[in-house]
Amino acid sequence: MVRLIKKIQIKKILWMKKILWMKKIFQMKNMLRMKNMLRMKKIFQMKNMLRMKNMLRMKNMLQMKDMLQKEQMLQIKKMLQVMGMILFFVTTAGVSAGCALNGQERTELNSQTDASGNDRLENNSDAAGNEGTKSNSNAPRNEGTKSNSNAPGNEGTKSNSNAPGNEGAKSDSDAAGNEGSKSNPDASNTENMEENPGASGTNGTENNPNVSGADGGLDESVAFSMHDDPISVDISAKNTVVIEADSNLVLYDKNGTDRIAPASTAKMITALTALDACSEEDVVTVGAEIDMMQADSSRAWLNKGDTLNMKQLLTALMLPSGNDAAYALAVYAGRKMAGDSSLSYGRAVEVFMHAANEKAKALGAENSNFVVPDGYDAKAQYTTAYDLAILAKACLDQPCIAQIVGSYRLYDKWTGGREVTYYNTNELLNPDSPFYDPKAIGIKTGNSSLAGPSLISAAVIRGKTYISVVMGTASEDDRFQDSVAIYDALKARR
Repeated sequence: MVRLIKKIQIKKILWMKKILWMKKIFQMKNMLRMKNMLRMKKIFQMKNMLRMKNMLRMKNMLQMKDMLQKEQMLQIKKMLQVMGMILFFVTTAGVSAGCALNGQERTELNSQTDASGNDRLENNSDAAGNEGTKSNSNAPRNEGTKSNSNAPGNEGTKSNSNAPGNEGAKSDSDAAGNEGSKSNPDASNTENMEENPGASGTNGTENNPNVSGADGGLDESVAFSMHDDPISVDISAKNTVVIEADSNLVLYDKNGTDRIAPASTAKMITALTALDACSEEDVVTVGAEIDMMQADSSRAWLNKGDTLNMKQLLTALMLPSGNDAAYALAVYAGRKMAGDSSLSYGRAVEVFMHAANEKAKALGAENSNFVVPDGYDAKAQYTTAYDLAILAKACLDQPCIAQIVGSYRLYDKWTGGREVTYYNTNELLNPDSPFYDPKAIGIKTGNSSLAGPSLISAAVIRGKTYISVVMGTASEDDRFQDSVAIYDALKARR
């Protein structure tokens, strides 16, 4: 009995040990399960944190990319301004020497030139990238004028030009917008030449690109109606017009009918003409035509082989003011107008510019002559502040152009896959600018040696659209400050 009891006790002890052992195993399993769950939870948390970090990193990279692009554009702009100033002083010195050496030839030329029926202006202007080239030309259309250029690379050349763009003149090179002017074949696209045209009549005004004729540049044939409640404003711009878009009534005029250089504001007529011939969805492949722009041009940084549609090309034209986009547009549309896709670049630009001038006159801008699609300073190219206001109104009436010029920043992915972000050069649209005006809706900036800093803008005030043309200010900031002053005066009207 005792043995049996001991055996039973031993068995109980063994069972108890087994139970404890099983209990420990279960506890260990539970602990492991808990550890695994905690580990999985940490893994998920780490994954979420990494995902968030990646998203933040991507966001920061995109922001940095945008900032770098903007900084690069500003740096390039500053570099071009410095280069322009250097070339300005170099050219001034060259012109002074040339004037002393060639006074006898210019005197003989002025005595031979027929002035009848043509207001002629005598300009002496210095353009960046065009060292001291001189020409003697007749204003509008240059009908039958004879010019004597005495400048580096263009010694003693003669040209006889009979139409806008100098078609039909004597030529050694096929340059866009100057087909037929005898020139140095090494010079690409002789826009923005330093002009010294013969005087109109006997008063011979010098160094004033705004003068056309003996009366100081005013075209008496231009007539517009003044608003019965004009504004009074003190601005620095040489030429200014403010109109009410609905009625075309002029609220402010300061030399608004003087002949002036358009600079990049000419891109308005380029955009309007292109859309007459092409659809917004037309696909354009950029070619060597972009080499026709001048070296110091503003650009949209198009590359040969880029593929994009017409609306995307218009954005590249109007927001960063790309001269490369202007030539791509002009060549594509010019070939389409001519029905010949093999037309040379120069001839395609000539066809396009003829259509652009016809378009401008049809809109009512009858005192303008555009020679090149980017507005770069060129012989026989001129407009008036009032004409530019008429073209600006046409741009606002065109939905595609109005949407583009009213935007400060536009991102797009081109047909060819390239992604771009463009910023508007109009500071009235920049929310971070001291000149920002939430009522502004466009339109186009411009700047050149002949035109000076310029701005064509529009704003909607109390339900009415007003267009302001400010041309030839002393500085780039002044064009925005003058525009702000104009809109402040309009807002103050009862």
